Amino acid sequence: DYITWRGDLRFPRDKFNEVDNLILSSLAYLDFDGIVPPPPAAWTIALSKVAERNTEQMAKFAALDHNPFFKQLPDLFDKAVESIRYRNVRLSNYVNIVDYEKAEQFSAVVFSLQRGLHFIAFRGTDDTIVGWKEDFQMSFMDAVPAQKQAAEYLNSVASCLKGRLFLGGHSKGGNLAVYAAAFAEKEIRDRIITIYNNDGPGFQTSVIESEGYQKIVNKVCTLLPKSSVVGMLLEHTGRYRVVASSDIGIMQHNAFSWEVEGPRFIYDTNIAKSSISFKNTVRDWLEQLAPEQRAEFVDAVFEILQSTGAKTIGELSKEKLSLSVAMIKTFSNMDRNSRRHLIKAITLFFKESQKSINKTIINDIDSLLPKRKKEIERAD
Repeated sequence: DYITWRGDLRFPRDKFNEVDNLILSSLAYLDFDGIVPPPPAAWTIALSKVAERNTEQMAKFAALDHNPFFKQLPDLFDKAVESIRYRNVRLSNYVNIVDYEKAEQFSAVVFSLQRGLHFIAFRGTDDTIVGWKEDFQMSFMDAVPAQKQAAEYLNSVASCLKGRLFLGGHSKGGNLAVYAAAFAEKEIRDRIITIYNNDGPGFQTSVIESEGYQKIVNKVCTLLPKSSVVGMLLEHTGRYRVVASSDIGIMQHNAFSWEVEGPRFIYDTNIAKSSISFKNTVRDWLEQLAPEQRAEFVDAVFEILQSTGAKTIGELSKEKLSLSVAMIKTFSNMDRNSRRHLIKAITLFFKESQKSINKTIINDIDSLLPKRKKEIERAD
């Protein structure tokens, strides 16, 4: 709807806004391999030209219809290509890394909006199991491989770009955008206008307290749907806004459900109680586990997933029997101490979850009682 409404105006006529940020952050999920030049790029390619050469990749991506976060991307791409606003945006410096040994999933691309103005988009977690493992590793590592890669990418690419910069990404991509800015060279950091974190996880305390993070925190714009789950992980500081969504629960993570009015989002007042309860559950659970126990838990869970032979979540959903066998095999092959720690981690999580559920129910009842009392008094 936004592209239909605003697609006739180029960026010099109507300046870049928060909705443009989410659109480009979403397009960063697409496969531009072999079409958009890698860094250091000596040339760029218009989005309209990408469309002419992207038939095979688009067909492959459209096949991911089992994933609700991806299935609308081909349509978004088509609408963007047809619009005056986006079709001449130029792409460059595309990189896509999936390293199973290092447990790293990283991808980024530069969208040059007009002369002297660029949006650097970092891809969020894709369909790969290794990408999801890296997300979990954020619970015990000060910096995961993708975060370090993001900082290196920004320093390298931005030094070749002239002008001002916007940074952004959806899900983990938002986290990477903030991390990259925090650990960028001062000259590059000073050129950044805004960093958009679209429902991405927060950071370890060590990152938040770092000098670089403190210097960019006022440039960070965190956008969270009302029932955020991913965005509630770890810690955020600075300003954030709550976006209204047409979906419910964790499905609000789907950027296509965020409600738009004109050049901005429709905002809600507060994060849902369920999201706050989830955040408290995860925090309380992690506080009871030493970092090495968190690492053991993550390694054990993903050893089970990867032992099925699946490399993506989509493949895993088709291998339910293999997954069950792998769970039994991995658990039985664990040494006694590792098995004990895994059981403890799982038990603690469910224990904390139940406490949060009970607390939410009590709070809901308490909030309803005064209202019910007034209704009875009016009836009398």
